[in-house]
Amino acid sequence: MLINTVILFLRDALPIFVLLVYLYVHLAATKFWLLTCLAAGALLSLTYINQIHILDQWFDGNGIELSLWLSQLFVYLLTLFLAYGLSCNTASNKNNMYWVAGLMVSLTLVSKGSNFFLYFDGYLTQNNVLQSILVGTFLGLGICLSLGLLLYLAAHWVKQQLGPWATWLLIHIYATGQLVNALPLLVQVDLIDASATAWSSQQFVSDEFEFGHLFNVLLGYQATPSIAQVIVYIFALLIPLATFYWLKLRTVSHSGNKP
Repeated sequence: MLINTVILFLRDALPIFVLLVYLYVHLAATKFWLLTCLAAGALLSLTYINQIHILDQWFDGNGIELSLWLSQLFVYLLTLFLAYGLSCNTASNKNNMYWVAGLMVSLTLVSKGSNFFLYFDGYLTQNNVLQSILVGTFLGLGICLSLGLLLYLAAHWVKQQLGPWATWLLIHIYATGQLVNALPLLVQVDLIDASATAWSSQQFVSDEFEFGHLFNVLLGYQATPSIAQVIVYIFALLIPLATFYWLKLRTVSHSGNKP
């Protein structure tokens, strides 16, 4: 039970911490924004759990899987809105970016945080598990807080050295990885086929080890990814980068041609 609780925090809580840290540094956000996002996300998670029996009946019994996949897809798309916001420095646009980032956090809390409600609701009713769950919670929370602090310092240094586009790139890589991690949900409802494995790197970094969990959260690392996951990862990561780079070159070209 202790190990399961720690793994739950590494799998579902650490992505929340990583996204919060990246957005907090990228937007130079306030503590009020942070607390508001957490409160809104927790409220949405509770609402989602209370309505999960209704969602389960949607789309021929696939409502839960599809809703979780769509929430992760929206987080990825909102990441692209953050990139658009970098090109506009107006006060109103900056406020809009706070709303976009807050929605990203709330959706992530719904998709990841709902697992905590289900986990604790299922095990706290059993006897002789409270101590293991509490110890696992403190360990898992301590690991997430420690890694979050290190990531905050690293992201803050990156922003100082390379500018806000560098921190957006960290967010974009994170969101791409989480999008790829959500692909098994589509496999469960038979929307895609992920039976063919692209490669195996279990002998180097296993998914079961701590570094495997960390790389999975930060980069979307999979020791045995399917071909579908590799294709989605490459396209989702590189197409926006190429598009924004082309738009930047076009803007510079047009400004240089003006008399």
